[in-house]
Amino acid sequence: MHETPRVLFLVHSEYPVGEPRVRRQADAALEAGWDVTVFALASEGSPVLEMVDGVRVVRSSIRRVRDMSAMGMVREYLGFELAALRFCAREPFADVVVVANPPDFLVGATIPQKLKGSRILLDVHDLMTDLFESRMGSSRNSLRMRVLSLLERWSWRFADQVLTVHAPYGDEILKRSGGRVSPLVVMNSADPKFFSKRTIGPPPPYTVGYHGSIMVRYGVTDLVEAFASLLEVDPDSRLALLGGGDGYPDVIAAARLAGVAHALDLSERMLPVETVVERIPEFHLGVVPNRPGGLNRFALSTKLLEYVATGVPVVCAGLETLRGHFDDDEVLFFEPGNPDDLAAKLVWARAHQVEMNARAEKAHMRYTRDYGWDANKLVFL
Repeated sequence: MHETPRVLFLVHSEYPVGEPRVRRQADAALEAGWDVTVFALASEGSPVLEMVDGVRVVRSSIRRVRDMSAMGMVREYLGFELAALRFCAREPFADVVVVANPPDFLVGATIPQKLKGSRILLDVHDLMTDLFESRMGSSRNSLRMRVLSLLERWSWRFADQVLTVHAPYGDEILKRSGGRVSPLVVMNSADPKFFSKRTIGPPPPYTVGYHGSIMVRYGVTDLVEAFASLLEVDPDSRLALLGGGDGYPDVIAAARLAGVAHALDLSERMLPVETVVERIPEFHLGVVPNRPGGLNRFALSTKLLEYVATGVPVVCAGLETLRGHFDDDEVLFFEPGNPDDLAAKLVWARAHQVEMNARAEKAHMRYTRDYGWDANKLVFL
């Protein structure tokens, strides 16, 4: 190894705004004495090369395009793969290359570094075939999905080590690989550099909050519909939706249909973590409205952990993985995909704020004991 070890991160996303997990890992490596470089998508208004908090960031010419066709998505992934391949070929030897999925097959871009002796880590944020199935609406038995499944398994075996975000994903990877790949779990914990427990309660008006990707499959339109019931009992309440994504037009349409557009606080784009951490303590209630089915059956929402770490009470979809990490006396669950039940829980939470704060305290204790970043950082390093 070099006197100062080097690590490269490849991420098909904007950095630092688009990938808080990669930022957390990059910062941890930097603090541990590594020389850190991130290769990412182009970002509007950002230079091709810059230093971000000590991390060297190199941006490709490839930009993310929203609302694209399946073939458009494939072209974007392949374009970034070729750009990353060229980047890895011209970069000096790195001791470790960390590839953030999706797509898993981005590990192919590390071949020039692997030939030099680099150790390749594939960090599975989402199961690629499940993600593509939900985005493309393809059958799992279709030719397209069978090819993706082969690429997924090849990518896992190509990497020297696979990481993933929680145990249910780890179990599924172990199963799909026929027992050949046993991932390490590095949870999507809230970064303690940014997220800490608030010391005072939020000011009025009563604010329900959601931050992150604005997508229909994450139940954001269900939240907008359900919020109408809360607005009937508390006309001054607000719904803050902080993020951007493909579902933004659907949210606007749902808000107009439900008659709640005047009570919405919309950021219209993804926000830097520095802005998000200023806004979350203003929430009286955080909501994780994921719909059932598809990729969501495995998802452990990062926003859930960030609300809990901040001490914000949570109303959450009662999906198996989410219920597997918190109990009923810590989080208020609703029936996934049921806007009426979500509405009832929002109204109940507004009327029982003392009970919700008690839940939040218990959830924070669980998070600190079992899910905090300090322990997970050691696994990553």
